[in-house]
Amino acid sequence: MKTIKGKIKEDSDRDVYWTRIIFESEDGNRKTKVLAIASWEYFLDSNRISEVKDVHREQWMESVMNKWESLGDSIFDKKVHYDVYANTDEGRLNGLEFLKKINASE
Repeated sequence: MKTIKGKIKEDSDRDVYWTRIIFESEDGNRKTKVLAIASWEYFLDSNRISEVKDVHREQWMESVMNKWESLGDSIFDKKVHYDVYANTDEGRLNGLEFLKKINASE
């Protein structure tokens, strides 16, 4: 499986970080994308830190990639996957809506 990592982007108005990861089959016939988002609070709590740094964002990106790669070929069952990391139900809902808007604009 080929993996193309996007850049981790910050939306400071919403205090979130988000990214896009593309997965492609070895033969190039199947492709899917994962849109992932994490709240600032999620980073702070999950890492027990007071400041989010590049290393934390990169570790998060790697964990997201590993999670989705572990699905193997079943990842190609959908064209788009949404992955939201937040501490509250409201945060998860807002994150999902944000990612759906990103996807609609692509």
